Amino acid sequence: MDEGEKKEAEDSLRKDENSLNDEDLKSDDAVSGEEALIDGEGEDSSDDKHEDSINDNHPKDNKDIEGIHGNQLKWMMFLMGGVVLLILVIPFVFQNFVNTFDYHGLQFHKTKLGDINFYSTRFPVVTGTGQSIGTYSVNLRKDPRDLENVYVNVSDGKIKFALDKGKFGPAYISLNPFMEMCDDSVISFAALSGFLKDSGLEVRSAYTDKAYAKQKGVEQRWCHNDGFDTVIVVTDGDETSIKEIAPNCYELKFNNCEVLDVSERFMLIILEEYANRFKEKSNFN
Repeated sequence: MDEGEKKEAEDSLRKDENSLNDEDLKSDDAVSGEEALIDGEGEDSSDDKHEDSINDNHPKDNKDIEGIHGNQLKWMMFLMGGVVLLILVIPFVFQNFVNTFDYHGLQFHKTKLGDINFYSTRFPVVTGTGQSIGTYSVNLRKDPRDLENVYVNVSDGKIKFALDKGKFGPAYISLNPFMEMCDDSVISFAALSGFLKDSGLEVRSAYTDKAYAKQKGVEQRWCHNDGFDTVIVVTDGDETSIKEIAPNCYELKFNNCEVLDVSERFMLIILEEYANRFKEKSNFN
């Protein structure tokens, strides 16, 4: 083989090697491309699954949150309704049950004005024929149930006022000028006087001591001064009590400045009798 033929054979071999190398490179590129495609498909698939998972979980979470808010709203409405109910019910219960009670046929209501408690009752005013012509209200400062502690000794449990030719004579509130004066003295005497006047009596003031009454220029009254009047003697002593010391003459004695207690207990005796009379007339009619 001459040199020309050798050169052609070598060139042919070089072309074949280059061709093989190109095919190997193409094959490697194809494999790399397929692997990249496979990896890409895997990443896309994973991302799609994650997004699907998120999309699947969001509606459930929203429903849970809405459920929690709904329950909270229900509890808030329930609590608000309970508070409103308590605001409405508690005063009603106190007014009609806790602060209302019956005392010897009289219904009392306890109310508070500032720092002072009042025990109020109302009853019908009737004529001699039993006809009701209105109502009368009495406001006491002491609980009537507590006034049971005041000792009472009067005939038949009644306060009897003197009659003159079918009409009530004047009622005297006669004070012991030397008795102890207390903070409630003026209030007590004024309330007792007003109550007796509202009951239809002519009320007059007096003193038990003749010399003192003359000095002050007022009337002096004691039991049996006049057979046609009623005398209510007010004095202090070693006990708080109400005693009938003569016909149509009553002694209201107080101890430890319980002057309000004894005066309001005296009023209650009259109210109890009135309530009993009204009840008997109602049953008769």
